Amino acid sequence: MKHLLFSAFLLTSFFSFSQTTDIGLWSGVGVEKKINKSFSVNLSTQVRFTDNISIMRAFLGELGVSYKINKHWEVTGYYRYIGRRKKNDEETGYYYRPYHRFYADLAYDHKLWKLKFDYRLRYQNQFKDDTNTDGLEPDKSYLRNKFELSYPNKSRFTPFLSTDLFYQLGTGFDQMRNKAGIEIALNKRNKIDISGFTDYQLQGKQENRFLFGVNYKLKL
Repeated sequence: MKHLLFSAFLLTSFFSFSQTTDIGLWSGVGVEKKINKSFSVNLSTQVRFTDNISIMRAFLGELGVSYKINKHWEVTGYYRYIGRRKKNDEETGYYYRPYHRFYADLAYDHKLWKLKFDYRLRYQNQFKDDTNTDGLEPDKSYLRNKFELSYPNKSRFTPFLSTDLFYQLGTGFDQMRNKAGIEIALNKRNKIDISGFTDYQLQGKQENRFLFGVNYKLKL
């Protein structure tokens, strides 16, 4: 099964890579601090590159709290600050426009034979800085359903496949994110997540872009 998942990852990555005209990279660092058996605090930062990893498209930082209800259920709440590259008013250059995102997750996991199934329901609400009113302007609100299968095993390598469906409130489903990757446990506290994924636009024009993800996580 491990080899099957890894082969699927390679095939998905190769197919998406061969069809794309732009390569992007999302790279970040995250830290999780357990307060007790139920509560933990999470802090992370990330930079996102586009145009064949030549331009920084966005940077972000987020802070959240997680609560473990029981063995299978967990709830989280997060605030995320985003700086996204935009053209200035004169169309002569670029700046990074601030966005503020608040989201909450309800997550469930369960073991299926030798596989682990994870489901995450997310509600997110985003605002952007409005220079005309010196305040915040509502941007987009989403419900997101993410399904993931992974293969935990005795090795340091855990392959996974996932699909994330984006439902914009008032509009409908407009995006699907398919991802394949592998989590590498360096030791008990340090992990690296390497993945490849593509965002499929379900409405409007399709972006011909493939993304690599490389993220490091530390547990304290």
